[in-house]
Amino acid sequence: MLALLAGCSRQENEIGDINNYTPIALLDDAVVYSYIDDDGALVIGDYDFSSKKQSDTGRVEEFYISSGKPVVIDDSIVLPVTLGTNEHKLLMVNADSDTSEMIFSEFNSYPMDAVSIMGTDIYMLSTMKDDVTTLSYIRKYNENTGNMDICIEKQFTDIAGEQITAFACSNENIYVLANNMETKNDTYIEIYDGKTYDLLGKVYFETELTDFVSNNGIVEFYCFDGYIYIRNFSDYGVIGKIENDQIKTVLELPNLRMAYNGKNTQDDYYGFFVRGGREFYLLDVHADILYKTSLELSQDESIRNAISDGKNVCISILDERDTESYTTKQTIIIDFHELKEKADQTK
Repeated sequence: MLALLAGCSRQENEIGDINNYTPIALLDDAVVYSYIDDDGALVIGDYDFSSKKQSDTGRVEEFYISSGKPVVIDDSIVLPVTLGTNEHKLLMVNADSDTSEMIFSEFNSYPMDAVSIMGTDIYMLSTMKDDVTTLSYIRKYNENTGNMDICIEKQFTDIAGEQITAFACSNENIYVLANNMETKNDTYIEIYDGKTYDLLGKVYFETELTDFVSNNGIVEFYCFDGYIYIRNFSDYGVIGKIENDQIKTVLELPNLRMAYNGKNTQDDYYGFFVRGGREFYLLDVHADILYKTSLELSQDESIRNAISDGKNVCISILDERDTESYTTKQTIIIDFHELKEKADQTK
């Protein structure tokens, strides 16, 4: 299943100077970025490819934490943010009009929320705790009311019930990563119909993956065309393939990250990289081939981060000589087909 890609040149792929920022979404005509300003506020902006200009669009005061994983709808991104007051918000930023607004706000218990989309519908996972039990639920944003409508919910304590730890929308379904609190190492994925929210089935992790998902906590979860990607708090990433009712390992590596695509489209290729390394992987989901390449980086450079729009990948390259400020040296965009054309087609 593994094939090798030739080394990839980067000079002709460099984009404008956004190296002081963190790219969080790749749009058709812009890169959306974020950074923390001197006052501790979260700032969202965009770099326009045609005008080669950047502009700060949204600013969140009293910022505390965010998953940093937005969803993309047309020229807008929606990002969950949490304030120091424990107020949770959904920030919508439109890169075309350079406008921003808070479309939802509430107080809840868990520091971070997660979002995913199905078409143009926004779904969010949140957690609410009282003195006895904790409720984890997936809700759909209602544009008409500005509220969140509950779709799937689970109630749990430390010793009973089920907990939703992560979720992802894919191909008209909602994939829910759940823990059975009554049984040790009992973690599985439930698949729900995206319209009726009826339970369609369950898939389980092969033995080698059980400890991975049960004991280290899941920080990132993504589903696509019969595959999943998960990353735990120990910063190990896994690409898995769903076969019948079981998830089997395709690749497991420390620091393996996904080139996140906030559009959540059904793509031909999906990108992965080793943070702090040079290795980049390209998964062809139709041919079931995982390609591997090593970017042409110097000894003092490594991949810091990467995002995707389903056709291209935007890569931030780290300057490892700057050990104090941890700076991005260069930001480039590479077409997935450009990577594929350089591949050794041997399976």
